[in-house]
Amino acid sequence: MALIPLTAAASNNTADADALWNQPESVSADSAFYVIQSWWDGIGRATQNDPTQRGLDELAQANADLLSAHSVLLRQRTDPGPHPVAVIDPLLAGIYNLITGSNAKAPVGSVFNWTNQSLLNLEGRGSTDEIVRVLLKDYQAKQAAAERDLHSTASFDADALLIANAQRETAFMLKIKAVSSPGDGLAGLLHDIDQSTTALAARHQGNNGVGNGNGSANANSNKQSPPKPKAKSGAGG
Repeated sequence: MALIPLTAAASNNTADADALWNQPESVSADSAFYVIQSWWDGIGRATQNDPTQRGLDELAQANADLLSAHSVLLRQRTDPGPHPVAVIDPLLAGIYNLITGSNAKAPVGSVFNWTNQSLLNLEGRGSTDEIVRVLLKDYQAKQAAAERDLHSTASFDADALLIANAQRETAFMLKIKAVSSPGDGLAGLLHDIDQSTTALAARHQGNNGVGNGNGSANANSNKQSPPKPKAKSGAGG
């Protein structure tokens, strides 16, 4: 998934956390080609020698997983089924319906949808619930990896960044819960994520000097703002 940094320079920890969420989705998570994009991005992170930059990329990917999970659940609730292919489907549907007397709206889109669904079944992601479950588990893995890689950085206040980002994640989890349902089997996983994200924020709240006097605060004041997530090309780049 391509990560595009903010054009404005980050001036505080809130802006830096915003940069980690500024990621347009290059391939939809419910596309069969998502696994290729995910593999490509993983190669980029694995070859990143700078642990700080790698940690930022991992944190950005964790956020992207949450955004994708919400998008997939929302699309399933509000606009399920095959979608017409622009220009082609309206033209073919008109001819097809005139000949057959049917009321098909997306003949080409239906073929694409069937092909995509068949590939998703082969990947083990054949249902919306399975796709979202994979995304949420990847979120947990990327969040843990980011915390590990950012642990030793001294170039900026990683604790403040992780706290600000965790607060954003916790707030966004409410949106995911709002579009999920009791029958999707995600309640337990969503609860675990809430617990782990809260625990992460609590750990770094202590490291950030809250309640620890002025010593930690003065040490953190000498740190610079973090760099932005590194822009990466897509699978075809």
